[in-house]
Amino acid sequence: MADKAKKLVKKASQQMNPVEKFQCLTDDRTSSDGEEITFKYAWATHLTDEEFDWVFSLFKQNMFTMYQMSQWGWDADSKKNELRATTARYIIALNSKGEKIGYTHYRFVLDHGIPALYCYEIQVIEDYQKKGVGSMLMRTLESLAEKTFMEKVLATVFAYNEKSLAFFHKNDYTSDVTCPDEDQGLDYLILSKGVQI
Repeated sequence: MADKAKKLVKKASQQMNPVEKFQCLTDDRTSSDGEEITFKYAWATHLTDEEFDWVFSLFKQNMFTMYQMSQWGWDADSKKNELRATTARYIIALNSKGEKIGYTHYRFVLDHGIPALYCYEIQVIEDYQKKGVGSMLMRTLESLAEKTFMEKVLATVFAYNEKSLAFFHKNDYTSDVTCPDEDQGLDYLILSKGVQI
């Protein structure tokens, strides 16, 4: 079983553009205020310097304070390495003018022996938050997980990030079996949503 799970993760990770190949885009690609949203796909290693600078800048803008408050602390170099890892994949959301407005950084992983898609980041610029862009990205990840035979989608969220927790709960994510207990004294939660295979 473990060998099969490893093979599924390896196969999914080798796909150049699995979102398009497996037609994973959500049918509804219109923001809540009627704007058509399009998407671009890339491996981290294929992002241009300008694209990577934008990815990191948006991450810092949205998350700097959260990381400063956390047990992990803010470490720009470590985060840049994580965002640029060879296994990191991106879906970038663009508005009707072709401007970048958000992204998700995800990876295919073996999580406690289970093939899973891990949402490492989901970041949307302030002007497009609460307009359905993040939910479009999550539905696309869920479809991708299903079509690549992953069993669930995972995300790590700071326990004090109420906006992020509300977003994931709205999208039917609950505490994963691997989520730390309150008595462990950790400041993050691991959320997941099972995928129908």
